[in-house]
Amino acid sequence: MYSLPITTYTDYWRTTKQWSTYVGGALALWAGTSWAGHSSEPFMAVPASLSATEGIRVGGQLSLPDVPYRPQEKHGQMPAAARSQVVTEYRLQEVPIPVDVRESSQVPPGMKKVVEEGSTGLKRQVVKVVTVQGDIQEQVVHEFELNAPKKRIMIQNSKPVAGEPLDLTRLNVARIFTVEATAYTYTGNRTATGVQPRKGLIAVDPSVIPLGSRVYVDGYGYATAADTGGAILGNKVDVFFPSLRECLDWGRRPVRLYLLANSR
Repeated sequence: MYSLPITTYTDYWRTTKQWSTYVGGALALWAGTSWAGHSSEPFMAVPASLSATEGIRVGGQLSLPDVPYRPQEKHGQMPAAARSQVVTEYRLQEVPIPVDVRESSQVPPGMKKVVEEGSTGLKRQVVKVVTVQGDIQEQVVHEFELNAPKKRIMIQNSKPVAGEPLDLTRLNVARIFTVEATAYTYTGNRTATGVQPRKGLIAVDPSVIPLGSRVYVDGYGYATAADTGGAILGNKVDVFFPSLRECLDWGRRPVRLYLLANSR
């Protein structure tokens, strides 16, 4: 009688495992070859944190790390690193001159005078420059002072301006006198400079105050030296009023006179 060989349970599973390995490996090899033939983009793992590049600008040159290749950014799209950049810059910044203005009677009303010029300062800044799709934003991260600025000290007189209208922005105080001022009114004559007398004209000693000078007389206002007189010698002036009543009210008194000069 013919009999078949007896196969044990263990032999059966050993043979099955070997064939599964052969067939599975062949299928995996075929699938990999087929996928490589249809894919035009290599696979590369890119960390999600690399959404922007950072660099340092030194001497006008920008140093940036290598930009990773991103397969998902294709079809003419700009890489994410080019759309978002962070650069740290070091700058020298000038500090403006602080101005200290003080009220003073050393200048006539409406005028200012610089007592101390002052100077600018200098500070260094660390600036973070963020560029996102062409939009530039700057943030000062840190700054420290290299040279402190020096104050510019000015004096001014904010009292109301009275008398002859003058361009005070073009004038400054050249000299200050204490004079004896006497009031006078119409005499029927023109002034020494040939103009008709009016409020805002005064008579002076030309050797002390040149004719045509712009002056300010305390209590009278801004005026022009336009007349002379035989009794007006040294630190004496006559101030013109259009009425006798005003002349009597003024009388004769010692006052301070500011001789003005062109500042530019």
